[in-house]
Amino acid sequence: MQNKFLFGIYCFFLAFPASGTSLSIEETRVAFEQAAEDEIKNEVLLKNLGGPLTDPVLIAYRAATEALMGKFASTPWNKYSWCKQSMKTFRLAVRADSENIEIRYLRITIQSHLPSILNMSGDIEQDKRVILQNINKFTEIQQRKKIANYLIQHIVCTEAEKIILRKY
Repeated sequence: MQNKFLFGIYCFFLAFPASGTSLSIEETRVAFEQAAEDEIKNEVLLKNLGGPLTDPVLIAYRAATEALMGKFASTPWNKYSWCKQSMKTFRLAVRADSENIEIRYLRITIQSHLPSILNMSGDIEQDKRVILQNINKFTEIQQRKKIANYLIQHIVCTEAEKIILRKY
């Protein structure tokens, strides 16, 4: 049993480049989906996104991965610290590309799951507005559909906003 576990970890580490090496955005999307439910995969993804990044979308994935570290942290202080770091990193990503709906989507998904007592959910309405204004410009159809569906299902939207989102 332990050998299978170690073999699984070994295979996972082989699947991703060494620390600091940027993954493609598509590889990062897949890894992030897996990391959301697995602490070890989240740590590996954070390590892979730990080097200098120039792509604002990858910076946003780093921010989201930092927030997930808070989910897996064992103490309230560590949870808070990871979330605080995540919000700083998200600000860098948004500053670098303020119209990018994938960056806004990542931030809105994280902020909508944070407890309100943390006072770190103040960008949801702004992010929703930017997504609605720019969703028609986003060329990646599958990701655009995922973003639209998330807003419809998880974020308070008016009927007019839902009509816009249902087009995608």
